[in-house]
Amino acid sequence: MSDPVKDLRQAIARGRLALVYVLYGDEPAAIKEVVQAIREAIIPADDLTAQSMAAFNHERFDGGDVRSASQVLEACAQVPMLARYRLVELANPDDLGKGGRGDEGGPTSTRDAALDALAAYVKEPSPSTVLVISGAGIDGRSKLVNAAKKSKSAVVQKFEAFKRDDDARRMVIDEARERGRTLDADAAFSLVSSVGTGRTELLEGLDRVLLYAGERTMIGVADVEAVIAQTREVDVFALTDAVGRGDHHEALVLLAQIFASGEKETGLAHRLFALLTRQIRMIMTAKAHAGKFGAVADVPPFLVRKYEEQARGFSMERLRLAYAGLARLDFDLKGGSHIAYASPFLALQRWILEACDALPGVEPRR
Repeated sequence: MSDPVKDLRQAIARGRLALVYVLYGDEPAAIKEVVQAIREAIIPADDLTAQSMAAFNHERFDGGDVRSASQVLEACAQVPMLARYRLVELANPDDLGKGGRGDEGGPTSTRDAALDALAAYVKEPSPSTVLVISGAGIDGRSKLVNAAKKSKSAVVQKFEAFKRDDDARRMVIDEARERGRTLDADAAFSLVSSVGTGRTELLEGLDRVLLYAGERTMIGVADVEAVIAQTREVDVFALTDAVGRGDHHEALVLLAQIFASGEKETGLAHRLFALLTRQIRMIMTAKAHAGKFGAVADVPPFLVRKYEEQARGFSMERLRLAYAGLARLDFDLKGGSHIAYASPFLALQRWILEACDALPGVEPRR
């Protein structure tokens, strides 16, 4: 599997810039990397002219601060000064219309109207502006995304956790190499096993590991284990394993402890969602390949035994329902449900009860 971040960065470095980028998903680190690559391509750090004109050729907006889409579109319509392109960035377009009153003194543009205006622009973008739209809350089924997918001038990319552990390990080893370090295979395995396959969590973990290692170039499993042991307050993998065992009592207790850590609820919910998705996917694979999971799974023997044991506690129907529930949860956490968006903790509680076949008033499915 290719790394979409690496692919996009290489295309941008070769000068293959699109006029519109729509970047979304639960991987803020991936979005940040691509946006930074676009900035460096349009406003190179070693180009004095580009740097001197940056104040004229680079504008950033956040949806929560924008009164109407016209502010962004007017920025896109301006002509670049002493440069080929202007760069306009819009983060969190799902928050458009929350920034006060409209430009003409009328009411603020509604969110749907603002997104419709952006979708119309994507169909015929300015040839001298690169518009980068990014945010975790972008709905992949929206008019904006659909318009971008149909446009020859746009690039649409959803960023999500790696589906395969070896892809995640390869990415983090490559990232360490780019920083002049060597992360051995066991250290990469330990890091992925500790934080999951999400790029954001892996890079945060790698940062801590490299800081701990100091100036040493060779990074081993002991470095990873030392940092993970020092920084993890609540073991999120105890939560995923409790779900895997169908133990909703322990899972709910651990969930409450994790949310009591003080971390921002939305970010925490998306991180837990990625780990729970991986857990259910591994159990489904173990169920589908009963007796042969070790041959198809890229995990060590002790994890093979764990997933095979957990798979025996589920029927394939229950696993499919749990996975479907995760798809619904993903949509709800991104604004599909006001209750879930406002209280991710309650949304995850309900999903755990459903997945563990313990929802009150519902006949258990075995």
